[in-house]
Amino acid sequence: MNEFNTTPEFTECLTEEDLDPNFKHEIAAMPDGKTILACYQCGTCSSSCPITCVAEFAPSQIIRMALLGLKKPLLESEAINSVWLCATCGTCIERCPQGVEVTNVLHAIKNYIFKTLQKIPKGLKVVSETIVELGRSIEISDFQEDERDDLDLPAVPEADVESVRTILKDTEIGKRFMEKEE
Repeated sequence: MNEFNTTPEFTECLTEEDLDPNFKHEIAAMPDGKTILACYQCGTCSSSCPITCVAEFAPSQIIRMALLGLKKPLLESEAINSVWLCATCGTCIERCPQGVEVTNVLHAIKNYIFKTLQKIPKGLKVVSETIVELGRSIEISDFQEDERDDLDLPAVPEADVESVRTILKDTEIGKRFMEKEE
């Protein structure tokens, strides 16, 4: 990528082994991926996306890779990191003229990445482990509790960790992190 061209560049030629014509159907078969096949690559999702300016790949590029069967390049390139940057704001869904649920399709691709590679970004891993341990995504510090007291706010209630774990035990990511505790 350079300052004039914001399209990521592939430096290697693609081979037949890089292509999986079934990939789009695998994503479409997932609960969140069902609308991917309606995408005709207008780019509205990418022009609406607040994350496009910091992501290496825009949502339309990630979806294009899936539609073209570029599973291996998607899973082995910087595109894999861009998938995890989705802010789930839903702007892309509201503006898509084809009704593609872009945020949901990206969730399906994330799920595919996790199931295939057992790989998630470090930050998400830390948050997931914290949820399993504490029942919430962040630990409430003594400083925060003191600030709440100073503002006459009630203490943050204890999280129902067992209920959270019960829910998580039925999810792939929850199973992975709960196994570590046992």
